Amino acid sequence: MSPDGKKITRGSRSPSQTYGGAEEFAAALGKLSESYAKKAKPIEALPTVRDLRLALNVAAADMRPLVVIRGKNAAEAKKLQRLAATTAWSEDVIGTSHYVVLDEETEFEGFKPKLGITVVQPDPYGLGGEVLSHTAPSTDAKKLGASISKGITKHSAESREHKDHVREARRKGIAWESELPVTDTGSKRR
Repeated sequence: MSPDGKKITRGSRSPSQTYGGAEEFAAALGKLSESYAKKAKPIEALPTVRDLRLALNVAAADMRPLVVIRGKNAAEAKKLQRLAATTAWSEDVIGTSHYVVLDEETEFEGFKPKLGITVVQPDPYGLGGEVLSHTAPSTDAKKLGASISKGITKHSAESREHKDHVREARRKGIAWESELPVTDTGSKRR
């Protein structure tokens, strides 16, 4: 089907029945997509996490860098997000990090992002992090993209066993407080 929901190929039970094989199917998809590539607009949105607390936690759990986009207001944050999207959707960066967009001063566990774009390596428990790169809001798009890529490249994470990670967190007195109350009193609390 086309992006507007119209049928563009004849129906069959499988791609191999229509096209004969994987190579022919790939070639047909490439040919079909050519007509839509000219009309395609760049993606300006990012897959963002709701707030800094949750973003640090998700990035730490996924062992990914966190790109913090902070503007002095909503308009500046949106502009920075559009600029960052160019790099975020590029072949070498896509899917490598998490994003959070902030439009006011925010602090979590002593981590206070500056205005601009900051790439952070979250600590293993999502309670702060180390700044890997930072770019001021006035930086041009090319330098901004290079700074994001540099920060993502500097990121490193050691794999960890879940049970060891949880045990160490308990030893340190670290516990995740869910925003939703746990109502199943018979469940095992972790």
